[in-house]
Amino acid sequence: MTTDNVAALQKLISAMRAVDLAPKLERGIPVFPTHPHMTINPSITHERDGYYCQSLAMAEHTGCHCDAPAHVIADMMSSTIETVDAARLITTARVYDFSDREWQPGETLGRKDVEDYEAKHGAPVGPGEIALVNFGWMKKHWQTDARAHYYARNQPGMDEDVAILFRDRQVRAVGADTIACEIPLIDAVLGDAPGHHRHWLPNNILILECVARLELLPRSCFLFAAPLPIENGSGSPLRPIAFF
Repeated sequence: MTTDNVAALQKLISAMRAVDLAPKLERGIPVFPTHPHMTINPSITHERDGYYCQSLAMAEHTGCHCDAPAHVIADMMSSTIETVDAARLITTARVYDFSDREWQPGETLGRKDVEDYEAKHGAPVGPGEIALVNFGWMKKHWQTDARAHYYARNQPGMDEDVAILFRDRQVRAVGADTIACEIPLIDAVLGDAPGHHRHWLPNNILILECVARLELLPRSCFLFAAPLPIENGSGSPLRPIAFF
């Protein structure tokens, strides 16, 4: 790539709108029921140490994050998060916005819903792209007080036909604004997990969870995201940026 090419790319990116798709990492954010709470401690201070630095303690699956196959597939322990190519999540994303519905915990999105949406809005997700599903769940239920438990323990999901559809489209990843992507969840009781256990992670299709501000995106955008290279990581926090 020449200097002129780099300058042209910079000009193009600068002309686009950018949307941060990660929620702020702060005390009290929702965490999956069996995961530890996030702890932020101002352990180094100007007054005592001459500079400022905080200590963090959190699960790999905190805030917006990516699941690697090793997270739930016992015979794929070689597919941990640091083995994921750094550019894997830098690609086109297609947004499926179903936030106009009054979703209830345990309800599932079906294949016809996805295909009808594509017929109406165009730009179906294709090979090498990322599918992002917006239930409007995060905008409605993400809290940092006692109500945080509701978001963490309840959500709509996607049925097996949707999982198969995205698998057959050969996407790189599937994401949603829920804490467990496609898994329906009622009062911390998990429903079927067709993406995690059968169709996505076993086929090295990554899963993105707690993706924020999807309501601000158009049907198509370009996504820049990368997981941290955590040794033997089951997943990693993300800060995806969508450009359009």
